[in-house]
Amino acid sequence: MPRQQRIWFPGISYRIEAQGIRNSRLFYDEKDYSHYTYLLTKLKSDYDFDLHAYSLLPNKIHLLIETFHTNLSTVMHRLQTSYAMYFNRRHQLRGHVFQGRYLSEPLKDETHFFETSQFIHLTPLREDLGNDLLAYRWSSAREYLSPQPAEEPLHPLLTLDRTLRLFPSPKHQYFEEFLFQPMNSEIL
Repeated sequence: MPRQQRIWFPGISYRIEAQGIRNSRLFYDEKDYSHYTYLLTKLKSDYDFDLHAYSLLPNKIHLLIETFHTNLSTVMHRLQTSYAMYFNRRHQLRGHVFQGRYLSEPLKDETHFFETSQFIHLTPLREDLGNDLLAYRWSSAREYLSPQPAEEPLHPLLTLDRTLRLFPSPKHQYFEEFLFQPMNSEIL
């Protein structure tokens, strides 16, 4: 039975989740995390997409991505394949790195977008990877919780303006208040 085609059209935002095969580690050390973010940055320059949020956990990846001219499947295939080849070569392993297909959920509206952002940014806390989001290097929460310049913030990997434009100044403080509001568990 063939796989079901993923829904895609320009400008749609997705929650992406991928995990290690049999829940095994995807990242053993900082070099692995750094390489994954390097690949994301490189792909962003090659393809037209916005990355609004991410959380890289030892065995799982969460992304909030919006594509414009390139099909999400093309971006994710290149990202996952490139990382799997790097990972297997570096750690002298063979076989699959990721557990099956990645989850891609199209977001319904702006409310769903912000709830997904909140979910992704709080994931390191839920997974007991520390108790301070500013100290966890492998999540975009650090960028959102840091003071932003008055003009539109620029970042090589993240697109911050869609999220931050709704918050008054100081944006990082209002974003932090939003982030720690109770989550709507029905959405995710």
